[in-house]
Amino acid sequence: MADQGDAIEKATKAYQINAESSVQLVRLQLALALVLGGAVLIVGALWLTRQMEAPMLHAVRIADQLAHGDLTGKVQVQGSAEINQLLQALATMQANLADIVGRVKSGSAGVATASAEIAQGNHDLSARTEQQASALEQTSASMVELGSTVNQNADSARTANQLAMSASTIAEEGGNVVGQVVETMKGINEASQDFRHHQRD
Repeated sequence: MADQGDAIEKATKAYQINAESSVQLVRLQLALALVLGGAVLIVGALWLTRQMEAPMLHAVRIADQLAHGDLTGKVQVQGSAEINQLLQALATMQANLADIVGRVKSGSAGVATASAEIAQGNHDLSARTEQQASALEQTSASMVELGSTVNQNADSARTANQLAMSASTIAEEGGNVVGQVVETMKGINEASQDFRHHQRD
């Protein structure tokens, strides 16, 4: 019985020793697992950070270029799904802004062309207005000259009428004088004939 008790005690001690060794081994394995897991997590986190950092920096650079009006930057869609969506949205915004700027430039060019045409039209209208004003001035001067000519013609007509009346008066007076001369000649002729008759007698 004593031998059996010793054997059991030895077996129990051996089991305890084995159990303690197993526990220590498990603890060591857990510690190694934790260290390796932590290292893997750190490396993975660094890798993920690097994988996310480059696309994020690219997105920040594109956004900064857009904020400063630079639409020439090329958006490279890369990275995770979320960053991919962000970069795709930036690319779409850049394309829309470029289209809007192009339309504004085209509209500005059209407005500039229309303004130039309006200015040319105003210049032509001003030139035609000046020509018409000059023509009106010439017409007015011609009318004044025509009025002066008409007045001169009226004066000439009055003068001619006066001369005609004077000539008629002179002619009438001349006719009276001629009549008187004729009567005088008749008287002289009759007196001459009477004188001849008296001489014959």
